[in-house]
Amino acid sequence: MSKQRTVIFAGGGSGGHIFPNIAINEQLIDLAPDASAHYLLSSRAIDTDIASKNDLPYTSLPASPLIMRPKPFFNFLKNFKTSKLQCIELFNQLKPTALVATGGFVSGPAVKAAKSLNIPIALVNLDAVPGKANKFAAKDATEIFTVYPSGQLPRARQIGLPLRQSARIQKPQDLARLDLGIDPAKPTLLIFAGSQGGQTLNNMMIEFGQRTNARNLLTDWQILHFTGPADRDKVAEAYESLGIPAKVESFCNQMHLAWSAATLAICRSGAGSVAEVWANAVPTIFLPYPFHKDNHQQANVEPLVASGGSLILKDLIEPYLNASQLIGALKALVTNEIRRDKMKACLQRTTPPDGANEVARWLITA
Repeated sequence: MSKQRTVIFAGGGSGGHIFPNIAINEQLIDLAPDASAHYLLSSRAIDTDIASKNDLPYTSLPASPLIMRPKPFFNFLKNFKTSKLQCIELFNQLKPTALVATGGFVSGPAVKAAKSLNIPIALVNLDAVPGKANKFAAKDATEIFTVYPSGQLPRARQIGLPLRQSARIQKPQDLARLDLGIDPAKPTLLIFAGSQGGQTLNNMMIEFGQRTNARNLLTDWQILHFTGPADRDKVAEAYESLGIPAKVESFCNQMHLAWSAATLAICRSGAGSVAEVWANAVPTIFLPYPFHKDNHQQANVEPLVASGGSLILKDLIEPYLNASQLIGALKALVTNEIRRDKMKACLQRTTPPDGANEVARWLITA
């Protein structure tokens, strides 16, 4: 008789840490239908929202990011200790056979708790530049998987980024557009600001729309814009006042429809967004998040740019500057279907395999 598998998936604070865990669990269930899962998330609203929409059994931890200032650092230490103790209590109840950690501040206390109980640990590094949490957790991990090669994780086995099924194109473009409530015949510009939002991207698009030459570029197009939680109403009102055909929502839980609908995309270059663009072969202009000191989002997208499948612009933060550079980049793609097709072909030719299955297979043997 095979043993009952219970796997803890630790990663929260953004969709980029949660969605790969969902992808791994999907593959695990295919391999071991009797396996059960429990998710460790942060107390942020985005985590609760994702868990609710995906029916995830979860526990919220009080863990917080590491900030090297006296008061936030004290809170980090206090919350780390509390979270570790909470994990130990939970693990003693659930008797997990393994822990999967995808980085971020939720992973640290979960890894330390699992190590103290001799629970096998799989660390999944998602970004081209490993974050502090992953470098901290690597010494305790039983097995390390990384999406990008990294000298900072010498024991790591390279895999493709785990991608959940709901982020993969599943139906023809016109039907996806109908499902989203937009014109099935119009070319579509997808703006995806990420699960936490991208205020500078949202402000860039408002500024872009206010310029006549920019609007003229998209005369026959429509916009599908996911703003994140903060800017939905502001962006929707701006498009409406300018007469720009657009559907604006805070979040999309069926990204397969969005990627299918898209003719062209603009988005951040978190590891999850990069993987979705690559797997679905959507020509994309990336603007990496400008406030990360290690600039890992820039590094994440370099393979796609090198393949010829994507463009990259520096997020200049100021809406006027961002909109000015975007006009030139968009003009080169909106008006050139042949170039878009070549970009799509480059992405299709270089797409790495999904790494979720490889991690799931390790969990079967852990």
